[in-house]
Amino acid sequence: MLVINFLALSYSFIATIETCAARADKLTERLGKHACVIQADNTVICWGIHGNDQAMPPSGIFLQISLGGEHTCGIRADKTVTCWGLNDEGQATPPTGTFLQVDAGLWHTCGIRTDNTVACWGSNNPYWAKDDPYLTQWKDVKTLGQAESPKGTFLQVSAGGRHTCGLRTDHTVACWGSHLSDPIILAGLLGNSQSTPLSGEFTQITAGFEHTCGIRPDQTMECWGGFGQVQSPEKTSYLQIYEMGYSNCGIKPDHTAICFGGQDLSGSETLRIPNSTCSCSYINSKGKPQSNNCACTTSSNYTFSRLLPRSGSACGVRSDNTLVCWGYADRGQTFPPEGLIAKSADKSTCLVYGVHNDKDKTQLFIVNVNAGPIEVYPRSNLDKNYHIEALDIAPVSNRIYAASAEGNLYEVRNGAQALFDIGTSGFENIKALAFHPDGSLWGWAQDVGLFRITPDEKGELDLPGTVIIPYDKEIKIEDITWNTAGNLLYGIENLEQGNKLWVYNQDNHEVSWVCGELMDSLKNAVNALEMISNDALIFTFEKNEKLAFGIIDLPTCQITTEGEINTPYYQVKGVAWPDCSYRDVVE
Repeated sequence: MLVINFLALSYSFIATIETCAARADKLTERLGKHACVIQADNTVICWGIHGNDQAMPPSGIFLQISLGGEHTCGIRADKTVTCWGLNDEGQATPPTGTFLQVDAGLWHTCGIRTDNTVACWGSNNPYWAKDDPYLTQWKDVKTLGQAESPKGTFLQVSAGGRHTCGLRTDHTVACWGSHLSDPIILAGLLGNSQSTPLSGEFTQITAGFEHTCGIRPDQTMECWGGFGQVQSPEKTSYLQIYEMGYSNCGIKPDHTAICFGGQDLSGSETLRIPNSTCSCSYINSKGKPQSNNCACTTSSNYTFSRLLPRSGSACGVRSDNTLVCWGYADRGQTFPPEGLIAKSADKSTCLVYGVHNDKDKTQLFIVNVNAGPIEVYPRSNLDKNYHIEALDIAPVSNRIYAASAEGNLYEVRNGAQALFDIGTSGFENIKALAFHPDGSLWGWAQDVGLFRITPDEKGELDLPGTVIIPYDKEIKIEDITWNTAGNLLYGIENLEQGNKLWVYNQDNHEVSWVCGELMDSLKNAVNALEMISNDALIFTFEKNEKLAFGIIDLPTCQITTEGEINTPYYQVKGVAWPDCSYRDVVE
């Protein structure tokens, strides 16, 4: 017979709730201080706190990312996992192999391998912080097992605080790790713990700090754990759900967003979505009053395609792929870079990178190329003028490189917010860079000529480069670009009157010039040149106070598009047009 001391349990409940509140304060201090998203060119951009480099992503293309406590993990184009940020528990050291999905928790990470098995790494211990055991009854426990990989096959995994849940291939849920509220659960007062899933089928799950929620096949949500404090409003259907630490958000079938949780709105800006209406007393999905919860729902015309919630702050991708963020912003985590466009299946959505030098510093910027007005947005805040003269982007990986007049080669990272010196090219007075489709980097250095830098076995540029065509003291190239077939290299030369468009044919190694009549008619010098298709070139022209551009159809030698953009970055030193082809993956 089970004998329960309800008085002791009541004290345990109060102590546990107080412990949770204190722990929530500590977690808020530590977590949710950075944000990341995959942008239109399939590269990752982050912002917010940089204390453990969690907001400084590696370059290259990613299919999916997940933000943890102070680390982030993502699946690359080859389906391997890369992590960055805090790694004190091994949470940012992924195993080898290929993955379909990855999810980063507080101090551990889990992923679904391509054979649908689960792999987890990171902390198994029962502490929220090294100096903060979460309940005295766990003081002798050495492991909780949240980072242990269960047997079987899974469709999705979600790593929470000190527990993990997975959606099996039969759509039932399995959980492992912490049973925080077990002493109270034994009394039958507050339902299942966060690691004791409900029976039946689910289509998606999400694990929070101390609770878990899932979407049923009928699009309703059910939650367990969290001392019964997290319950969805009744008669609410969901397409997607997301945990926010101690609360939840979701996308409804009409693509409006809802956030709810056991928090007073005065103490939680995370629930308060822009353009939302809030209620702090509602009937939950179990038909019972939820007087300790608040729920905020956006208006019918304020819709989202997906959400990126954190503990203390959140961001959402609007239906037009722009980003809006809300919540606490003590480290800038709710202020994404200007002009940010998230990854989308819309092929017309892309961005172009550019670089400009003024008297005191170098400015990297982006140009959004969408159906709407073309606009320029600054990205970097560099500390000096790096004398950048050339810019281009590598095929396949979309890694951006820049070269200075002194011959230094840089990698442009984190959505053009940062510049990393990777070494000397071996040539001074570089004027142009252009990646060949095979991954080699070609450039023009005045007084040197045309040079090439080949990649090594790991795909990194093998410095220094070698000269392909020596300089003959007659041609002064301003910029170069390869056609998409990789057999023709175009170069622009500014003359005292007009311009010359040179072509180097790699098949026969001959140099000639094309579109002479059109080039003679151009009234402005050309600052930058970039191939946007096999038969079209985009120019940016030197013009005071405005960024002027034109697109030339090579077979007809006609300007098909031209325009001007009001921006202080009109003296462009280089532009780079990435491949924005959509890379499909589970989000």
